[in-house]
Parts: sequence; structure tokens; C-alpha cells
Amino acid sequence: MCPSAETLLNTLDALALKPSGFDGAVDNDGSHESRVAVSDGLPRYLTSIVSNALDWIEDESTREKIWETASERLSERSGRTAMPSIDRTFYVPISVVPSSAKIPIILREPSLTADNLGHKTWGASYLLAKRLPLLSQYLPVLQRRGLCGRAHHPAQESKTAHDGGGISSPRVLELGAGTGLVGIAAAATFGAGVDLTDLPGICENLTYNALCNQEVITSHGGSLTAFPLDWSDLPSAGSVRGQQYDVIMAADPLYSPEHPVMLADTIAVYLVAKSSSRVVVELPLREAYQPEVDRFRDTMKGKGLTIITEGEEVGYDDWGNGAQEVRCWWGIWAWGDWLTEGGTECATGHAIIG
Repeated sequence: MCPSAETLLNTLDALALKPSGFDGAVDNDGSHESRVAVSDGLPRYLTSIVSNALDWIEDESTREKIWETASERLSERSGRTAMPSIDRTFYVPISVVPSSAKIPIILREPSLTADNLGHKTWGASYLLAKRLPLLSQYLPVLQRRGLCGRAHHPAQESKTAHDGGGISSPRVLELGAGTGLVGIAAAATFGAGVDLTDLPGICENLTYNALCNQEVITSHGGSLTAFPLDWSDLPSAGSVRGQQYDVIMAADPLYSPEHPVMLADTIAVYLVAKSSSRVVVELPLREAYQPEVDRFRDTMKGKGLTIITEGEEVGYDDWGNGAQEVRCWWGIWAWGDWLTEGGTECATGHAIIG
């Protein structure tokens, strides 16, 4: 006896795999993720549905739905690059208070190809997004607004920035934003205006994600804008004066030998020349890209930027099948004269924190 269309669709729905969490054995919201066991015979079963005429099901649109759903279940088991567009929800803290609630950030990730890796949310981005409340103590523009090392009170912060007190919201730029996780988290965590930037081919999805999260961002005093920025076609620093940023952020942006110098050049153009300016970067320590990491650090030093605090942490990526551990390095830079010019920085020297 052939199964009914309803039975087939219910079975295929039950076989759906959620996008893997980046916290190892637990999902992004902290709950343990339930998954259907994948047996060796399951791909064969799904292939048999796709190749079957299903001629006992009279409605053509229903047959098409069954074939399409079976194909999706197959692609979910063929690695991330074979998967269709997916939506992920990441839960990130916006306060240093352990008991405070996390905010949900919803991101669309289109299907991947080798030339649009920015359409994937990488583990380094998730790690940095979660670390932002802890790093705020090293960002003087937040200290001046009363955020350094304190709980998050969005309504009060927004009032401070706009009630005539003379304390403006910090300007934050994310370079190589990809799906936008770090910049979106920063807008909520810092109550700041954040510009998300990437190559033109990435920006359509980046804009979509910014709009999807607009409500939660504005409720925490932040704002978002997304636009293209090509590191290979930069204006002069003088021509962007007045349009520069207090904080520049980037996560996992190095994918070619040219990128370290291009990224450092872009930072030097767009970072305000003040002792309070900061650059926040998180980089995965992949063996194949270690020369790029080293060159980036050397180039930043050559630009006159100094690491004031750094550390390492471990997260997960899902580039292959299932979650894979990835070790990441993060660091914060300031202009080399920050110790002698500043008197209001939260940090008072170089530190290593985990």
C-alpha cells in the first residue's frame, strides 16, 4: 500500500535538520537541540521519493511539494554548501549582568558558493557578538555615556544621548559584515548607530538582515545602516574627515593574501584620529590562514595602532557536516599614543583576558 501524501509530507517534515548551533552540544538559545538520527539508508529513502513518479497522488502541486521537500532533506545532509537558504536565530547577551535576558538576532543565510562566503555566519562572529558586553570597558566612547562595565539600560542611554546632555551616540563601523551578526549585536549592546558594510554582492542580504532586526535594535537605543564598501577602492583619509568612526569592528575577514593590508588600509582611513578610538577584531586561528593573521597584525602596527588587550577562545563552525571546533583570537587596538593623550580610558594598560 502506498503512503498518502499527508503521511509523506509529515515524515519529511519530521526529518528536517535545524541549522546547527555554534555552542557545541547545545543550540543557540542554550537549550539542547533535538535531532533526528541520520541512518545510512536515509539518503537512499529520500532519493527514492525524488525519483518516484508518485502517480497514486492525483494532485500535481502536492507531488511537486513532496519532491521539493525530499530534495531539501537531501541537501541538508550534504554539507553547508549544498543547503538551500536558511534562517538562524542567535541569542546574544547585551549586558555584563549574568541574569540579564539575551536578545534574539534573526539572520538569513542564502545558499553558499565559493565566491560569496559572506552569506554564512561564521563562528568567530558569534563569539565576538557574545563578547561585546565584556569588551565595552575598553571602549572609552562608551565610558563617557556611562556604559563601561555597567548593566544595560537602553531607555536611559537613549535619553542621555539625545536630551541635550552633549553626549552623542558613538559611531560604529563593521567591515566585512557578512550576515551582520556582530554589527547588529553592537547596535543593541552599545545603543549606537552602526554602519554595516561589505561587497555589493553581499549587501542585499545584509540589508535584509538589518531590516529584520530593526525593531529589537531600536528598542535598545541603536540604529543600523547597510551599504557597500570595497577595500580595494578607498578614498583618502582627508576626504572622509567628519565621516569617520569611533569604533571599527571586523570578524573573520581575511580570506586572501591581499586582505591583511587592504583591511588595515581601510581601518586607517575610517578610524577617527583620537586616543579614544578603538578597533575590535576577532580572527579564527586556521592553520592555512595564519600568515594572513600575522601580516595583518604587523600591518596594523605599522599604521601606528597598538594592541591594548587580547585573548583566545573556542567556538564552533558548521562548514562541513556538524559542528566543528574552531579556536579564535580577538584583540582591541588603539592609536599608539593612547596612553599619553587619554585620561578617560577604561583600560590603563595592556592586558590579556580570557
